[in-house]
Formats: sequence, C-alpha cells, structure tokens
Amino acid sequence: MIKKFNEETEWELFQTVINTNNKLFARHVKERELLDKIRDADWTDNTNTRPDFISEDLMIEMFEIDDVVTTKKGRNNPQRKADARAMRTAQKFIEEVGGFREDIKIIAHGDTRYNPETNDFEYEPGEKHHNYQAYINNFKRICQKHLDSVPEYRKNYPEKKLGFLIVDDATFYVPKLEMSSAAVLKSLPFFDKNFMKLLVKADVDFVIWAFNNKYLYTAEDIHGQNSIIPEVALITREYYYGKHTKLFDINTMKSLED
Repeated sequence: MIKKFNEETEWELFQTVINTNNKLFARHVKERELLDKIRDADWTDNTNTRPDFISEDLMIEMFEIDDVVTTKKGRNNPQRKADARAMRTAQKFIEEVGGFREDIKIIAHGDTRYNPETNDFEYEPGEKHHNYQAYINNFKRICQKHLDSVPEYRKNYPEKKLGFLIVDDATFYVPKLEMSSAAVLKSLPFFDKNFMKLLVKADVDFVIWAFNNKYLYTAEDIHGQNSIIPEVALITREYYYGKHTKLFDINTMKSLED
C-alpha cells in the first residue's frame, strides 16, 4: 500500500512513491534508466506554486484517482465522506479515552453502507459504489484538469522533462472471462486506451502510476499480499501505446473486490 494514513502531505506521499523498492515495473531500458534517475534526483517540494515537485532537470505533477461512483462532477464522493466520518469518530474516541501518544497516526476507512441517521447498514451492490466506468470517468476528469496546466509548467520550466504521478486508489479490475497471469498483468490501466488515449496526445514526457489498492486474491493468497501486481510503474511517452495496448470492453471488467 502506497498511501497509508489520511493525514499524509503531498510531499510525504511523493517520497513514499519514489523511494519504494517493492514491485517496480518498467518495461524498457530507457524507462528503467529514467526510473533510477527519478529515484536518485534531489527533489524540491514545489506544491505552493506547481508543478508539485522539481529537480534539476525533471518536474512532476501529482494527482489521485479512484473508481468510486461520484456526482456533481466529482465533488460528491461518498467514499471520502465516509472516510472523513470515520476519522472524526476515531479522533473523538481518542479525545474521550485519552492516554494516546501525540505522534500516533490514524488510518480511517469508512463504510459507505453505514447510514449515520439510522445508525444502521444498508445493502449496496458493489457496482453502485465502484465500477470501471467510474474509474475511467474520474481519471479523465482529474487528468484533464492537470493537462490544462501543462503549458504553464512548460513556460515556467522549459528545460525540464514533465511527468505525471498518478496515485491510483481504485480496486483491481480484470476481464470476467480471463484470469491467466498474463491476462491479469495486461489488465492494468496503462494497457487500456480508455485511459491512455488522453495521455498519448498530451505534452507529458512520462507517467508514474502508483497503485495503492490493487490486490490479486487467490485460494493460496486470500489477502492478496504476494500478488504479481506492481506497486509503481513508469511509462514514457514513446510507450503510452504499446503492442499490448488495446481498448478494453468496459462491460467485461470486473472488480476483484466484488
């Protein structure tokens, strides 16, 4: 898991991603070389002016996406509301009980099925909470906002290469009828034109895709802790479309959490 705590700053999250040594994915020599360069660079927190992080010859803009069904153009996100409610409940408990260390960190993940008005849980089909179409919609909406700022980044730092860091909190989706190891790996979003067609036309040199919530559950590994799914992948502009890239059929993509 890349993002562990609700109160992590963007800088802390960025440091976690670029310093991870677990399940790194870069298909080509130049991509592996760039990944090493990013990890070795001397970075500066630039979140007050953007893009978010800069080094001597690189700049990275970071944003988060998920697969939660939202309304009001993403402003109404039931999962974030549930998480905020869970955090308030946890903090209230700590205040009432007392005796906790001040430096303790809290993980708060709310259940969207809980109705605080009735103090009860309501049935919610998985696809009503998260689905592949919502995953794509959220990506397009959020990514486009950052793409709109690319000309400004280029103007401010014309000599630097630009990358997007995508912190992906969506569950793992696979085609319903394909469950081989090869099919599983090729189900990652950077193989899907539904996602990459927005980037292939963009003036962005590379993408770092950090997966926060993708697990492959099997009979031998019921918690998905030993899966083959990478935590961090790097894709350069030359390979936004590769030989395994295709347009996924949205209707066949199933979340492994359902």
